[in-house]
Amino acid sequence: MRVRSLFTDKRIASVINTENAEEVTLQQWLNEYIGDNENNPSITIIDLSLLPSEILYLVVSVMSRIIFESHHRYKKENDKTLPTVLVVDEAHNLIKRYETDNDDNISAQRLCTQIFEKISKEGRKFGVGLVLASQRPSELSQTVLSQCNTFLLHRIVSDRDQEMVKKLVPDTMGGILNELSVLPSRKAILLGWATPIPILVELNELPEKDRPKSKDPEFWDVWTNKEERNVDWEKIVNDWQERKENDEHPN
Repeated sequence: MRVRSLFTDKRIASVINTENAEEVTLQQWLNEYIGDNENNPSITIIDLSLLPSEILYLVVSVMSRIIFESHHRYKKENDKTLPTVLVVDEAHNLIKRYETDNDDNISAQRLCTQIFEKISKEGRKFGVGLVLASQRPSELSQTVLSQCNTFLLHRIVSDRDQEMVKKLVPDTMGGILNELSVLPSRKAILLGWATPIPILVELNELPEKDRPKSKDPEFWDVWTNKEERNVDWEKIVNDWQERKENDEHPN
């Protein structure tokens, strides 16, 4: 019943090709997303930020499993690895911890976490690395965290997240971690396999044109009319509804 409901969900039509979406072969997918002889090495950015959560976990699970198994088969065929790194931003949204293995009703969210647990434990021998970025380490799978060998820690304010990080490193390193809550911007603590001792590092400052658009909202300046904001909801709604219609009725 759950599988049948997925087949009838228009939001996933382009993923599983149920509404005459353009067919993409497995070979085409691997060439485009991992790279081939003409486009290797390559960087592929997959933006899934607007996908509904029930679709997001399924899509990420399938893609991750394909990447892992393709590298497994590559090594078996060539007796060497094809080095590839998966970088997961906001990883706590995809690789969530779960409490028990006794639940018979396994959710898509849990399946997504389990494939990343498999990659974290077995990926190295097949050339697949994993980089996780998260502001909430306490919400991440403990299995995946235990397999991480290098940590780059920026400011962490939450007591729960600080305690989680301290559990992942030897007691002798606890002193430097006391600075986590007061680290300034562009400063971080590097520890683990990448450095013989924990060190405080300063990240290079990006040119302004390359910086992420993530600064704090200018609440006061906008509310007091110091900064103007032009609002054209008609343009946004038209674009919004047009994109939604195209998603529901692909050519």
